[in-house]
Amino acid sequence: MFGNIKRTKQLKSIIRQHNKSIKYVKQINRGYYGYVFLITDPFGKKSVAKVYKKDDYAKREMAQLEMLAKHSLAHIPEIYAIDTKKQNGFFDILFMEFIDGVDASKIKVIDEKEKMRLSNEIVDNLIAIHSVSDPNGFGDFVSGNYFERWQDYYKLQIDSLFDSLKSDRPNKFSKQSFSIAEKLYYSFDDVFCLEVKQNSLIHGDYNLWNLMVDPATNRLAAVIDPFGCSFADRELDLFQLQNSNGNEYRLLENYASKIPLSEIFEIKNAYYRFWDDIKHLVNVGYCDNDSFCKYGNMTLELLNR
Repeated sequence: MFGNIKRTKQLKSIIRQHNKSIKYVKQINRGYYGYVFLITDPFGKKSVAKVYKKDDYAKREMAQLEMLAKHSLAHIPEIYAIDTKKQNGFFDILFMEFIDGVDASKIKVIDEKEKMRLSNEIVDNLIAIHSVSDPNGFGDFVSGNYFERWQDYYKLQIDSLFDSLKSDRPNKFSKQSFSIAEKLYYSFDDVFCLEVKQNSLIHGDYNLWNLMVDPATNRLAAVIDPFGCSFADRELDLFQLQNSNGNEYRLLENYASKIPLSEIFEIKNAYYRFWDDIKHLVNVGYCDNDSFCKYGNMTLELLNR
């Protein structure tokens, strides 16, 4: 839908309609859920327009960024405006602050002390976010749906994903991957054999790709792109620390040295990673059967110990 030149021109035109004084509009990134455009005004000031493929995602991200801005030690981009599909007739668009930096996966830090300093910045910020809880329980603060138990809240999400797989299984999704998903679905109670006692605010996609760093100082400049930011099991955030080259900074090891992990962390971590991939399969058609099998089998092996 977004891949051709004609559609890109259309998106630029929609963005310009929001602000007639825009001088330049340039596409700078694309992801599973939309495109990012860099906007430059006549005075050289830069901002960002994020165009979403799915309805209501702009409103959700705006609420999540505003929540994180209250509690994050690191900077969170300021929201300037929102333009919905209902208003422009095409797509939801979020206009926000431009962060002058690069994502942390592209930073090459050789000095071990510098690497650990950046690791501490990243981890301490996540711990600050996780220190926030909601007296209403586990749930989605955007919709206002809360649950007393984490298992009840998370099981609804897994039910929805598995129902989608059964009713409309993507052609690219292999029989082996589906078989693993089915086994893991029915192993839910075995995985969550211990209660999660405390809800925590999570970012939902806290990995090096979504952490902006000042390349001149190697300092954490901002945190962007929450996805599924809610009050949840804090350990749901932690497999993201191992994405990209997170292990190079020993992010998970650093986190665990400061905040004890649960007795069943290892199996939950594998389970969370598997169903996160399934979420992207259901939402936008992302399919990596090798990854499904790798992390699905890892979880099953842990269950059978």
